[in-house]
Order: sequence, then structure tokens, then C-alpha cells
Amino acid sequence: MDFFLKNFAFFIVRFYITLKIFLGKEKAIKIMTPFIRFLGSVRAPIMAKLLKINRYDDMRDLSKIQDMEDKIFGVKGRWEIKEKEHAEKFEMFCPFARVLNRHSEFCHVLVKEFELSTFKRLNKNYSLQIDGKLLSEGGPYCRFVHKLQRF
Repeated sequence: MDFFLKNFAFFIVRFYITLKIFLGKEKAIKIMTPFIRFLGSVRAPIMAKLLKINRYDDMRDLSKIQDMEDKIFGVKGRWEIKEKEHAEKFEMFCPFARVLNRHSEFCHVLVKEFELSTFKRLNKNYSLQIDGKLLSEGGPYCRFVHKLQRF
């Protein structure tokens, strides 16, 4: 299953790059965004069940989703902060970074939408920032800042 998912992810990346080459960045993102949001939303309850996440109001539990996807996709990183309402993960290696060189908007826009649609399905108060000079831009890491807002 992991093999299939990783290859499917590479297919999505290559499909995006192909769309971008033929249609331009803006149109490629416009075409891909609804599909990425759909995938993220659909996987949310499945992953929550598989990972036995019962507390959708705690980033310490919700962070299991990013750990699982990183394992599947071969991403290596570490959690610097893992608290109830705030978690930060520094990803130091991504097998997609080289392919996405000169296409970092895939990470800034589509990866972010994928994560947002997953986590917001489980908790509408979720927010995400992806900071730093990303691996796909030749940077040393991708920093994922997950927050649950209190109202």
C-alpha cells in the first residue's frame, strides 16, 4: 500500500509539472486545487480511524497524521514543538524536493491545501503555515507550523 501511495504522489507531482508547462502556473494550480482538497478531505476520517485519533482538539494526537504520511512518502523530519494547540515539524529530507526544484509553489499552495483540507475536516479551528526556504527551493528544511485556534 505504501508503494502505491508513494507512486501515486509522484504521479500527482509530475502531472502538476506537466500542466504547468503546457498551461502555466496559475491554470495548473487552479485545476489541481479542487482535486487536492478532495483527496485531503476524503483521507481525514480514514487516517483518524487507522491511527486511532480520538481527540481532534489536540495537535499531539492530530500530528500522528503527518507522521504517517511522512513515513509513507519517505519524508524525514523531527518535531520541535508538540503541544495541545501548537505543533512544529521540521522536515529535513523529502524525496519530492529534487523533482519540485523550480516548482516550489506545489509545496506552498498544493501541499498546504492538502494538509488544510485534511486537518480542517477534523477540526475547523486548524491553521497551517509552511515556513522557511523549502527543500524544493534548495533550503535546509520545510517547517510546518500547525495551530488550533481557541474561540
